Amino acid sequence: MKPRNNVDSADAVLTLRNTIWAFPYLAVMGLIWGYLADESSGAIVGLAAAAAISVLIGSATTILNRTPVARVVNKLSGPGRSTIGVRQQLAADLNVVRYHKLCHRFDDALIKIEEVLAKDPDFAEALLLKAQILWEGFEDCKAARECLLKIMAVEPDEKAVFHRWALNFYEELSNGHRPAAAVAETQRLAIGHHFARTLNK
Repeated sequence: MKPRNNVDSADAVLTLRNTIWAFPYLAVMGLIWGYLADESSGAIVGLAAAAAISVLIGSATTILNRTPVARVVNKLSGPGRSTIGVRQQLAADLNVVRYHKLCHRFDDALIKIEEVLAKDPDFAEALLLKAQILWEGFEDCKAARECLLKIMAVEPDEKAVFHRWALNFYEELSNGHRPAAAVAETQRLAIGHHFARTLNK
């Protein structure tokens, strides 16, 4: 019975960890969109929905990690070689980065994304997020383009999603245009600041 108890405890810890990591980002989005829908009562509903979705995400990731496919992947890849396993773990860290970025805390976002890339330097999604942070938070066009070039190098297939996104972002930066993703982010931040000011009144 003891090994089974250990498995259950590990599953509970994994579920709690993934729930906690998912909640901040979902909570912000739930508050904003809930408030826009129906002010204070909508914000409460949005926050409750974010909590429920976070629990579902935490439970779902735990269940997926217990599936036969996940176990086979881990066995085949072996210790230190499981890129898929590592990126599943780092995906939660990216949610933390996105939350910092959404709150305009670009210094914290950059520190966290550097931690992610230290564990997986070729993680295309993390590199794209870093490029966005460097441009939107610091207007460091050169460093942002270096990240985008690396994405295109690690994903040379021109049909790959991150390759196309990186190429579009790179071309917009090179042409002196403000990327559409940055504009959308600015709009979301403006909504968030308006919501915060309203609550403080």
